[in-house]
Amino acid sequence: MSESPAPGAQHSARGGMSRGEIALLSAVALAELVTRVLYILHHRADSDEPQHLHVAWGWTQGLIQYRDLFDNHAPLFHMVMAPFVGAFGAHASAIVFARWLMLPLAGLATAATYFLGRRLWSRRVGCWAAACIGAVPSFVRVSTEFRADDLWMVGWLFSLLALLGGDLTARGAWLGGLLLGATLATSLKTVLMILALALAAALTLALRPRERWRLVPNRGWRLLGRVLAATAVVPAVIVLVFWRLHSLTALVNCTVRHNLVPGLGLWRSQPYRWLIFPLALSILVPCTRRYLAARTDSGARERRAAFVLTAAIYLALLEGFWPLITAQDFLPSTPMLVLLAVAMVPWGLARIERWLGRSVSPRWGTAVAATAAVIGLNGVNLAEASWRDANQAETQLLTAVLRFTHPDEPIVDLKGETIFRFRPCYLVLEGVTKARLAMGLLADRLPRDVARTRTHFAVPDDGAFPPAVRDFLNDHFVQIGALRVLGADLSRHARNGPDARAFDVIYPERFSVIADGAPARGTLDGVRYRGPRWLLPGYHDYRPGPGERSVDVIWEGAVSRGLVPAATAVSSAAIGSPAAARPARPARIGSRS
Repeated sequence: MSESPAPGAQHSARGGMSRGEIALLSAVALAELVTRVLYILHHRADSDEPQHLHVAWGWTQGLIQYRDLFDNHAPLFHMVMAPFVGAFGAHASAIVFARWLMLPLAGLATAATYFLGRRLWSRRVGCWAAACIGAVPSFVRVSTEFRADDLWMVGWLFSLLALLGGDLTARGAWLGGLLLGATLATSLKTVLMILALALAAALTLALRPRERWRLVPNRGWRLLGRVLAATAVVPAVIVLVFWRLHSLTALVNCTVRHNLVPGLGLWRSQPYRWLIFPLALSILVPCTRRYLAARTDSGARERRAAFVLTAAIYLALLEGFWPLITAQDFLPSTPMLVLLAVAMVPWGLARIERWLGRSVSPRWGTAVAATAAVIGLNGVNLAEASWRDANQAETQLLTAVLRFTHPDEPIVDLKGETIFRFRPCYLVLEGVTKARLAMGLLADRLPRDVARTRTHFAVPDDGAFPPAVRDFLNDHFVQIGALRVLGADLSRHARNGPDARAFDVIYPERFSVIADGAPARGTLDGVRYRGPRWLLPGYHDYRPGPGERSVDVIWEGAVSRGLVPAATAVSSAAIGSPAAARPARPARIGSRS
């Protein structure tokens, strides 16, 4: 029988961590995993998720990103995810299926955080940093969602691990460069990160003591050349692929030219934000010089300094120069900041030891990290209760889309919420597009496109639609269940003479008139209504029959599929209300081309 190792050897094998600490870490990790799984199932869908899913689905349909489907993101994420999206097919629970694909990416980000902490500081710092990032509310929410930023975060963290996780070798330079290139092909925001990393490396080299200027220049330049050459590999492959697909010009137009808008977002509202960057440098430079001077022969301190500077400079560049800042922009920097916060705990304990003149148990550091993780998990559920299903609206929409519409029928939406259907127009109504529309840099072609493609369906009303587009949709579509159908609600529109309700048909189509959930009994254009009728472009009027209150004109194809407004009753109080008394404009169906 072999002898069991001594207690001290067991403690060393665990990296100085007791069994109790490891058990506590495991409990925190399990709680975070359960929370993440509940978030996958219940988290309310973000508008970016169906947009990314729609583009990935387009690849499975033989469509080329940018050329056939508009998207202003870099392409690598959608190309990688397309086979998985094609495998699970068109389902109402597509968002949930897609989120399961993000779980391995979250795991990889956690692993990268652990290894960065272990190599730059200690195993304990790495373990607790990995545990604590799963308790940051914004990180849990964004990293759960199906979005390119998850792959972007993973690529960035592993790039740092290859470049800063130890003495840089030729192999590490090649690997780090390849990962940086893949990160760039996933998100163009990587430009800020590469700039931050380059500035951090340059400042670290410039600020280190003279005793450390023994780096062989030729070796340093060779390593830099390898990093740059490797960084270009993945983007070059992407460019070659899209050139072969005759879509390279479209890629440049969508990802570069479309996103460059003078006066966009914070560039217009906060023009002096650029001052954040020099202010940040004025603080970082002396602090880094002092930190590096403490030990003049430590390569580990230089790597830590470069790591801290990279995180700080990225945030300064983002806050100082990026026009549209969202929660996902902080996704790759959050693990870095958490790692720095956890690394500060043993530093703080060492300071306390010096002040007290006696040793302080490392259990205090464990208690601090564990308490932060528990508070963070509570914050995650306070921000959005993980056990409460907030994703029903998207599921209901997709259920209606797959049940009531045909694959070749376009649907008006914001950014691809219907996922498995095409839009009548090329552009998506995301932030940059809406800014271009507001500035007059783009013409609003949606009405013309709706008429051109004979679009009969739209997603429910949403305040994110530009005002003109929203008015158009409210005038031309009627809400029935989870979808809107081509038609008009005559109960809220202007009257054309005694009891007459006017509406305007822009392109010819066959319509039914539904009153209180049943076929109408009034007169349409002076002729008694007896069933669906083909209406030519122009103004029409309907005079309700006796007792008819809620009247809708609906595209007849929707009625034949079972999409009929439910019977509604209008109370006398509602009729006499100021809202009901206000005159309304005539309803219009279709679009004016």
